[in-house]
Order: sequence, then C-alpha cells, then structure tokens
Amino acid sequence: MRNSPRNAGASGRGFGRGFTGNGYSCWNGPVRSHALFVDENKCIGCRECVHHAGETFAMDDVLGSAHVEVQFGDQEQKIQVAVESCPVNCIHWVMSEELAVLEFLARPQQKEAHGVFGGGWERPRDVFAAANNFTKRLQREEQQDMARQQRYNNGDACEEGETERQAEARRRAGQELRWKRLRDVWNGLRDWTKPGVDGP
Repeated sequence: MRNSPRNAGASGRGFGRGFTGNGYSCWNGPVRSHALFVDENKCIGCRECVHHAGETFAMDDVLGSAHVEVQFGDQEQKIQVAVESCPVNCIHWVMSEELAVLEFLARPQQKEAHGVFGGGWERPRDVFAAANNFTKRLQREEQQDMARQQRYNNGDACEEGETERQAEARRRAGQELRWKRLRDVWNGLRDWTKPGVDGP
C-alpha cells in the first residue's frame, strides 16, 4: 500500500495543483540518470513486477495498480526480469528529471466542479503527453514569474499588485460614496420637513 505522501496534496482544486516538484518513489543509493515508471492507467494489476522485484515495486490496493516504491530497490537483473514480464508493457525507463512530473500526473487529480456538475477524480489517458504539456506550462509560469520579479526589482510602475497609494485612494472613494448617500438621505429628510414643502 502507498505511504501517505503519495496521496498528499490532493486537496487542491484544478488539474495539476499541489505539484511540489518531488517524486513519490524514493531512491536506493545515488540518484541515477534513468528511473523506472509504471503507467498506472495501463497496469492491469497482475502483480508480476511485484513478484519478481518486490523491493522495487508495490501494489496500490485502492487503485488496483502497481507503482515504483523504491528506485533500484532490487538487483538490476531482477528489475529487468520484472520489466520484461509485464504483459501490457506499462513499465518504462524514463529520465530522472521527468520522474516527478510523471509520478504526480499518474496519481488521480481532483477535477474542478462547476455548480452541481463535475467534480470527482481524473487521470490523463496519455500520461507522457500530459507530462510534456505540464512541463511546458511550468516553464512558462516560471518565465512569467521571473519577468514579473525583474519588473518589480527595476521599480516598474505596472506591477499587478495594488500599491499603498492605490489602496488608500480606493478606501477614500468608498467612504465618499457612503457619505454621499447619507447626505442625500439627510437633505431629503430636511427638505421634507421644511414648512411650505409638500410632504407625501
């Protein structure tokens, strides 16, 4: 069964929220250039990988699929037998840099609900294409954050956040509108009570 960090962060709404940049599997020994990844959408839960390399692979009893618990937990020969024994070829060798995103997207993501419709959980059908798109989006957001930070450091006035002067002006304008309404009501009452003015 998976440990709790595997399921942590699922409370965020929207696809891809809660990504920390850390993978769910741990490493036995030094981090290598390649890693194992199980495409859980394609896994049929046959337990062949767990049978051949039980220190590396584990079953998720809730989802009914295998996942990598410890990278290189067994001898490489046992791992290779486990990879080759998979009847649906859902165990892949991937680059270590790609592993965190792939493991994150393989976990069911909470869908954003719209009113009474929607909600629930989803996983991308093609986790590799989803990881490619997700990585591009992360890079784009990182570039935007860097540009925003650079504009802020240069003292650019077009920063998206509200300055203190803008907040003060907004507060004063709100107060003026409230006082104007009170003055209008007071003036209306005063005019109504004046002698010679017809009342309702």
